[in-house]
Amino acid sequence: MNTELIVFYNVENLFPPDQEKFDVRPSGLRNWDAYKYGLKIRKLANVFRFMEEDYGLLPSVIGLAEIGSRSVLDDLTDDHSPLNHYEIVYQPSNDSRGLSVALLFDRSKYSLSKFETLQFIHDDNPAFETRDILHTELIFNGKKLHFLVCHLPSKREKDIKKLQRDYIIGKLQELIQKLTEEGQAVILMGDFNENPDAESLQQLLLDKNDNKMLSNPFASFHKDEQFSTFHGKKGVLFDQILYTEELLTQQFNLQTLDAEIYNTPRLRNKDRKNSSYPLRTYSGSRYIGGWSDHFPVVVKIDS
Repeated sequence: MNTELIVFYNVENLFPPDQEKFDVRPSGLRNWDAYKYGLKIRKLANVFRFMEEDYGLLPSVIGLAEIGSRSVLDDLTDDHSPLNHYEIVYQPSNDSRGLSVALLFDRSKYSLSKFETLQFIHDDNPAFETRDILHTELIFNGKKLHFLVCHLPSKREKDIKKLQRDYIIGKLQELIQKLTEEGQAVILMGDFNENPDAESLQQLLLDKNDNKMLSNPFASFHKDEQFSTFHGKKGVLFDQILYTEELLTQQFNLQTLDAEIYNTPRLRNKDRKNSSYPLRTYSGSRYIGGWSDHFPVVVKIDS
């Protein structure tokens, strides 16, 4: 039996050091220097070492959110990294903070067919601004597999961007329906800024005829009050991986697909009171020195 791990990880404001990259937008982080940056890169690389220890293998495909430049991906996959044989798929996004999504994949298992970024412009709102979605076509076992990586507009400021988020989810639904009608298998991953029980994400699982199109294994985790991040004291499960289960099973002879929130104690807050929280890099302007304010989410595929 062959096992593959697919991972999505919001790595929390992964910018290069402010004083070293004058061609990159400032991070907005307090005293974001080379030491703190280098420590964060090493910590993130160690997250994947932990996964290799716990699962017995590295992820073969990794979606990332909150990437501040191509250079941070080069550093994350340098010669000293467990990801040193991974290929990078990245395109800067038209985001007000300069953050984008990215995809890394094990080039010994996958090859790149093509990729594009999906930009969303609303005709009725010229100020409509959002991060692009990365659409990558990879070849796996001789067959095409589509990966979509997203980081949808946030719920800040009393969820002022909800209409933008719902609009993009509707466009994603149209794209995935088109691909599935062509018999193409799709894996959609990201920080949706919505829990699995949100009406918009429930609708995303269906095509326009209300037939099931996508599976979301993280719905059961949310019902069981298991979370990938916290907003204040409130746990949320915004990080999810969805997939066209029937097409994946048919085309790649998959036997099982299992999901997990990778909330190992090594990534958690050491304070007993907040021990269920991820140990973040910053809390507001205060430097904490942790990995990220999100846990990675994982789908394990056996074939």
